[in-house]
Amino acid sequence: MKKQGVKQYPLRGVIGVYANTGSDPVTMINGIRSSLQDWQNNQTGEVNALREQMGAGERAQAELKQTIVDLQASYDDLAKKIAAGQMNGVGGASPEAMAQSAAMASYLRSGEVNAALTKDGNLGVVAPSEWDRTVTNKLVEISPARQLFNVKTTDNASFKKVYNLHGFASGWVGETDKRPETKTGELKEYEFKTGEIYANPAVTQTALDDAEIDVEALVNEEVSNEFAIRENAAFFAGDGANGKPIGILTFVEGQANEKAHPLGAIQAVQAIGSSSHELDPDDLFDLTGALPSAFMPNAAFMMNRKTMTLARKMKNYAGDYLWQQSMQIGQPNRLLGYPVYEVADMPDMGSGSIPILFGNFNRAYIILDRKGIRVLRDPFSNKPYVHFYTTKRTGGGVDNPEAVKAFVM
Repeated sequence: MKKQGVKQYPLRGVIGVYANTGSDPVTMINGIRSSLQDWQNNQTGEVNALREQMGAGERAQAELKQTIVDLQASYDDLAKKIAAGQMNGVGGASPEAMAQSAAMASYLRSGEVNAALTKDGNLGVVAPSEWDRTVTNKLVEISPARQLFNVKTTDNASFKKVYNLHGFASGWVGETDKRPETKTGELKEYEFKTGEIYANPAVTQTALDDAEIDVEALVNEEVSNEFAIRENAAFFAGDGANGKPIGILTFVEGQANEKAHPLGAIQAVQAIGSSSHELDPDDLFDLTGALPSAFMPNAAFMMNRKTMTLARKMKNYAGDYLWQQSMQIGQPNRLLGYPVYEVADMPDMGSGSIPILFGNFNRAYIILDRKGIRVLRDPFSNKPYVHFYTTKRTGGGVDNPEAVKAFVM
């Protein structure tokens, strides 16, 4: 134990041992030197080991910091790409796409057509792919039809699909049995055509001269809203005139195009207990039960807001509401366990109307988009406004009438 006031020496014990041995001074000094050397070597080894451990820890810490930096960079890059896709921005866009976007903005403001844009034969320009994609994305946000129907893109004016009406026959045979000829199916072709839809928004020259106004976003928004209103109405009730899409409701039994499709008409499920001011749950059970099992995955209801209000009031015999309110943002409400989508272009409840559709809409209807949106800047027709005459080609028609059922009053 250390005594207070007495200075301690690490080798005092060693010195004491050699002092009491009675040896000559030389032997004693050599012994002390040897002990000192051993102690020094031991301490040096411990210090070196400690330094090595500290160095390894510092290297590990540096590697961890670099890993964190790399992960942050990857996260930032991914966030830019997500933002570019969800917000229709140009974050993470290629230099070519950014140049085209800048060129499009310049054209909208001043009418200048530079090398980054492709001229149209009618003195306008073909909108860059990023601009085209932005319009399409906005249409999906606005239009439930584009969210649920099967959207195809083509370079041609139309798309032809072949349907097998009666199916190809087949059979089971043993290893050495004869293979008799099977029945050949009957094939029939159906054509989906595209027609031209246009929008002609106007902007004042003062607004175009204001650098604070995002002209691209302004025109894009106007065009998208106009396209969505026109095409959505056609996807449900279009008559096919002037290249207009043929609406899904026109293929229902008893409607104008009931005989137009190779596979026949969309089955009409007649209302029994429902009226213009009340929905009978049994009628909806009949509607859902009419859909073949093959189309039940992803099946959903379509109806307008007035019909949805009546659906929300339906109760079972115990007095419980059949409507299931969604608890998640962006997820649809449910009725009888199936999603319900609001479509403003569906008819109201009333005699002879078709207020509700139920089915797998992705397999029931095709929307056909021809690539390319064209924009013509017109500063002359309606001064002081500058018009942007914008066109795109779109079509639509029933793909498989068996994939959807119609509730008819």
